[in-house]
Amino acid sequence: MTGHSLAIGGRDVSAYLRAHRRDLGSTVVDVLVAEIPVYARLPEELLRGDVRRVVTQVVGSFVDALSRAGEVTEEELRDLTESALRRAEEGVPMGMILAAYFRGTHVCFDAVTATATEADLRAVIELNRAILRFMEHVTAAVAAGYEAHTRTTMADRAVSSQLLTSVIADPDVAAAAQRAGVVLPPAFVAIELIVAEHPDESEPHIDARVVTRRKVRRVRDEVERHCATPVHWLPSTHDLTALVEYRETDLGEAGWGWVRRMIDDVVRAAAVPVHAGIAIADPARTQAALTLAAEVVEVAFRTGRPAGAYRLADVALDYQLSHATPAQALLAAALDPLADEPHLRTTLETFLAAGLNRRRTATQLGVHPNTVDNRLRRIADLTGLDATRGPDLPMLAAALTARQRTARIT
Repeated sequence: MTGHSLAIGGRDVSAYLRAHRRDLGSTVVDVLVAEIPVYARLPEELLRGDVRRVVTQVVGSFVDALSRAGEVTEEELRDLTESALRRAEEGVPMGMILAAYFRGTHVCFDAVTATATEADLRAVIELNRAILRFMEHVTAAVAAGYEAHTRTTMADRAVSSQLLTSVIADPDVAAAAQRAGVVLPPAFVAIELIVAEHPDESEPHIDARVVTRRKVRRVRDEVERHCATPVHWLPSTHDLTALVEYRETDLGEAGWGWVRRMIDDVVRAAAVPVHAGIAIADPARTQAALTLAAEVVEVAFRTGRPAGAYRLADVALDYQLSHATPAQALLAAALDPLADEPHLRTTLETFLAAGLNRRRTATQLGVHPNTVDNRLRRIADLTGLDATRGPDLPMLAAALTARQRTARIT
């Protein structure tokens, strides 16, 4: 096709497209609105302005590319990439942009082949080759535009998070924010996450770093998908720490429901258990909220609670018992007589977690219910505390929590 014109149905393809590109641009916009939901939600002035202009421009670029068998110039590639970058900044998904280009291609192809006959087969094949080559360039340019936006966004977020970290670390948060030019929200929701290891991370023939990065990316993407306000990712002693800007100073039941749904979706996206500690505070108390969220998730994780989101209210007793006090060592020591018989402590933990149900405990341990009874009596003989007596239960539960805390410290 290079060096000569392409005719189909007795019409010069380039001349036809050039003469009708504005009408084709309008037709493509109508098709996009009818077939691609994201375009149906765009303002009319944007559709009939910038979107129509870009579509018309792309038709013109394709006309020029026809004389080069579908190849495009460096300048045209830059224009396509910059257009994709603008769409990325506007929040239009890349898939929708690519779908738009392909829909536009269909419209133009149908228009120029409407009068094709069998004698035009070779010309139609040449046109298809040119379209495929052109769309190869378009796809690469769109991907480059979105990649550039992602790099810029990630860099901006990193700088923003670093700046925010320095602001909230200052004793006078308001003054620090003013000096740094940071506009603080009414409150921050602190989220501390403990993400379990994925089975592939321990496979010797699989690159664990790749698995970990993919898992963390899925977690971060899911959190950000649920948040209409900025999410700041901070350095963490656990797996991930996030500060979410929040418009209210209290989560309330509606906000807590939103957080729980978000973390449930995070667990599904990560495909591994994820525990989350949640706290909310005004900007001046953000550091305290971060500390509390970290302590809450630690308690939830260490006490064997299922994956999900936890507030202080959800772990209040264990949280209180997990903090170092003069009584903590005494509580932990109450279970010292079980040190040489670890199966007794396991039985006690399982019995309490099973709601004092001996049959459920037996099933989980894989033993006969009579064995559970015998072990509970043995625990009572050694410790003086009977797990089947109401007055002794708080002491045993507290002793287990204190023991876990003491074991973690040592």
